[in-house]
Amino acid sequence: MTIGEKIAKLRKEKHITQTELAEYLFLVPQTISKWEVGNGTPEISLLPKIASFFDVSIDELFSVSSLERVRDMVMKYSVLRDDNSFREAMDCLKSQIQTVDASLENRMGDREELEKQKIELESLQMHLLLQQSRESAQRALELSDNLVRKTQEMPFRLQRLQLRCMLGYGRQELQECENAFRQCPARDTLRIYFEMLEMVQYYEKILELCYSDEAVTALMTPPSEENIRLWEQCVNAAKEMKELGLTEKYGEYIMKYGSPGARYRFLWGLTALYKEKQMDEKYSAAKEQLRSLLGELPVDSYWYERNRAAIERL
Repeated sequence: MTIGEKIAKLRKEKHITQTELAEYLFLVPQTISKWEVGNGTPEISLLPKIASFFDVSIDELFSVSSLERVRDMVMKYSVLRDDNSFREAMDCLKSQIQTVDASLENRMGDREELEKQKIELESLQMHLLLQQSRESAQRALELSDNLVRKTQEMPFRLQRLQLRCMLGYGRQELQECENAFRQCPARDTLRIYFEMLEMVQYYEKILELCYSDEAVTALMTPPSEENIRLWEQCVNAAKEMKELGLTEKYGEYIMKYGSPGARYRFLWGLTALYKEKQMDEKYSAAKEQLRSLLGELPVDSYWYERNRAAIERL
């Protein structure tokens, strides 16, 4: 039974009306009615009072069968994989966790057993969320595959890349991205290859390609507005590797050819790097430049104020 169903059963057994129970709890009768039909659950603070009113323990109010029901509902979602089953299982989990928390808070029942139940419930909740996440990612991947086939637009291709990595195809995707670039050396295939290397955190490989691979250097030389996105990816790799010299060197191209947003992102990372390396003079100068650039960005007042405050905390 759900909490609401159990309350309804006890209430009817003891010939108590919804109005009488509501008055005892300082609530309106409609609230009791909603609990009993499954449109809500009592707050944790009310559970001991409800148990006391019906002269039962918390354990009796929410018996072990509730835990069994949770297990069954999680298994049901594992089989059906539909949104309704997910919501039912998650609601049931949250309700049972509230029950256990109330019992622990009020020192009712066997504490050791309650702690074990909570661990199992949280484990089931984690399992449920992981399953739902994978299911959602799979649906999104099907949509992205369709959009890529229709448009070949870069945002959809990058989203597809992220989704395939989430679903465990990272190694296969990395090889496919490299093969695609070697077969057709172009800015878009290189950008996707770099993106994949970033996702798997092969930052050193990006930097190696930048200064030693002829096909890559041919696409990136000379730096220009057309290839600046590739240089942004190189700068990100340099920052992740804490390569200050390369970050500063490649960053000059960002400052010259990049959009205001790209320059802002670069300066943010550079300022943080100066701070980490305790280069106070350069840190102060970069932070001042960051403040100045913020004023040039075409953003609303809310975004501006949030970033202004973030700069001061940086």
